[in-house]
Amino acid sequence: MSFTTLVLFGLVSAVPTAKSLVKPMTGVHLKVSAYYEPPIFTFVKDVHNSSIIQYAGLYKDIMDWLSTSLNFTYSFVEVPANAVKTHGSLDSTLIDYLIRKEVDMISRLMTPRVDLLNVMDFTTPVTVTQFAFTQPFPKLEEDILASVKPFQTMVWLSIGISFIAVVLAMTFVIRNGSIDHYKNKTTAGIILELALYGLVILLGQGGRLPCNRLSLRLIAGSWCLMAVVLSYGFSGTLISNITAPKYEPVINTYEDMANSKTMRITVASGSPFAENMLNATSGVMGKLGDSLRQNPGDLILRLPRQIGDNLLTGCCAYLESKTIGDIIVRTVMMKSGRQCLLTTGKPVDYSELLSFGITKNFRYRSIIDQQLQLMRESGLFSFFRKKYVVEADKCNARRVLQPKKKPLTLFDFASAFFVLGIGGILSLLVFFSEWISIICLHRRRRLDRGQRPVLFLMN
Repeated sequence: MSFTTLVLFGLVSAVPTAKSLVKPMTGVHLKVSAYYEPPIFTFVKDVHNSSIIQYAGLYKDIMDWLSTSLNFTYSFVEVPANAVKTHGSLDSTLIDYLIRKEVDMISRLMTPRVDLLNVMDFTTPVTVTQFAFTQPFPKLEEDILASVKPFQTMVWLSIGISFIAVVLAMTFVIRNGSIDHYKNKTTAGIILELALYGLVILLGQGGRLPCNRLSLRLIAGSWCLMAVVLSYGFSGTLISNITAPKYEPVINTYEDMANSKTMRITVASGSPFAENMLNATSGVMGKLGDSLRQNPGDLILRLPRQIGDNLLTGCCAYLESKTIGDIIVRTVMMKSGRQCLLTTGKPVDYSELLSFGITKNFRYRSIIDQQLQLMRESGLFSFFRKKYVVEADKCNARRVLQPKKKPLTLFDFASAFFVLGIGGILSLLVFFSEWISIICLHRRRRLDRGQRPVLFLMN
């Protein structure tokens, strides 16, 4: 075969035939479920006869692109809110419509489940979604005790014990050291004066100790050194606590939700989360499941405006797809005059693949899968999504709120207390050495007095 023949054969093969120009779903009509879930899917009804006259949203754009690409026609079948109440959840309602052949395709993205493969099929995954807690925007805490928060309770307790120990040790040294300044004072008066001295030093105001006794000055110097460390640590942390906003903590994990004392968890009825929690009997999931069993009203039906209104009461945090959470946050923000009333936490350690549900043994499944894969790989799905899902950045508590500085622990001041302890020990050692030396000196004087010279008179 010559080169010219090969070229001509290639050109002829490249020319599309009449059969290849015919799109594979030409003449096919699909019935697709439609559920009012703004802004992902909305529709406008006629005020006179309540008939739907216009559809809009993410799923409408996807169906328009698929129908144009594959040359099929479609119509939406509305799923009313009353049907959702009857079936107990949105997913079970949509699946029931599909099983009863009232629709050929579920337009809402859902998670493929093994237990449903006997009654329906799923398209190729369109996207991966993460989940997060949608919750009331954290409120400012009334920080009445801001002046004591720089230190942990153990630090304050240790300071108090050390203060009492220093005052008693100095009183002991003074009472047993024959110091002239304190000779005419009672023990109570000495304790009061030393307590005021220690307090003034601790507050960084300076003070005077009218005594040159080394043992007394050692323990006083150790207390002064410790007071410097405490005062600088306290003032630095106090400034941070006062200037930084004091907001309630954001719920980011299952543990945060289980340990929350102000909010309960709420999930969509029939969702995988609800089933996992209700079936759990121990651990964090068991604790969250107990909350759902005690409060059955927290299993919501995803009815329009139900979720946002429920969250605004401040009772609960809603675990759902972060996309849905961002929509709820922005919707509530726009309705409230751009005030941030809700926010979302960090994504939890869980994600799901999302697909469209189709009837069992759907004839054109492979063709639709190819188009959905093309839509995902080309970025067209992300383009459609960004038109309707806009994150409210100003309501992102993780970016807006500044973390509070943690209170200083006893471990942070270990060196200061160590210095105080060393000073106290040295002070006592010096005091007892002085005491012993004074006792020895007194004994020597007594011996000297007892050995006076004897005079012998000569006759």
